[in-house]
Amino acid sequence: MRFPLFIMNLLPLPSFFAVARAAAGREFLSHRLNRFLHAHLLLVLAAGFLPLLTPGEALARGAAWWLLHAVLYAVSLSALLLGLSSAQAEAEEFAWLLGQPTGMGAWLAGKAGALVALAIGAAALLIAPAAVAGGASPALALVGAGAAGVSVVGALAGLAIGFWIRDNVRGLIVAVLVWLVALFGTDLAMLALAGAPFAQRHPDLWVAPLMANPLDAFRITVLFAVERAAFGGSGAGRLTGWWVANAPLWLATVLFAWAAGSTALAWLGARRRVDN
Repeated sequence: MRFPLFIMNLLPLPSFFAVARAAAGREFLSHRLNRFLHAHLLLVLAAGFLPLLTPGEALARGAAWWLLHAVLYAVSLSALLLGLSSAQAEAEEFAWLLGQPTGMGAWLAGKAGALVALAIGAAALLIAPAAVAGGASPALALVGAGAAGVSVVGALAGLAIGFWIRDNVRGLIVAVLVWLVALFGTDLAMLALAGAPFAQRHPDLWVAPLMANPLDAFRITVLFAVERAAFGGSGAGRLTGWWVANAPLWLATVLFAWAAGSTALAWLGARRRVDN
């Protein structure tokens, strides 16, 4: 039985935090049956056991390399698909969910917050086997924190793609293309331009796209932290020198910026869908 309209108008609206908490709870509940989450957790756990293949005392150092490649080539894509599946799961109820009096901000905050919690929790599984086996080290902690950040960015980017593209197949294609560009596209473009006179005269402008790419920032940060590797040559540029000295700080900054940007794009995509 429906309440009369005037009675509904007298009822107090739930607060922003109450709606966000309810949306987060709904998100956690829906993911219990989400095969993408199950696949993501299995993938992360399997990747976490890879460092145990490193013999003896090399575990502490080798774990970072195993997990670096696992995050770049598998976990980042899986997190992206997890966010995409979360957006596509709301397709049938989207108009109703975002037509509530509290607006879409609180609902999106709860949904995105639940995705962030899932991504961070899965990243903890990534480093747990190596840490328990005696491979705990500052490098492993750095890789774990970076993996959590990359997973968060991937999940929120997938959420944004799913809100902007309604068709499931096209959304999947775009998500994979975005991942391929982030993984290979920037590197190939910069490699092709590395010998150009402009790049030689302006090394800071050449390295800037690498710094802005979250996967490249994660890769280079691990190289700096584990092997103390760095760009060679006196013409590397002041920006590169700053990056070498502050790699973890820059990684945190770029991951936060990408997460915030992806959340804003998700909000705009949700608003566009409601307007249409």
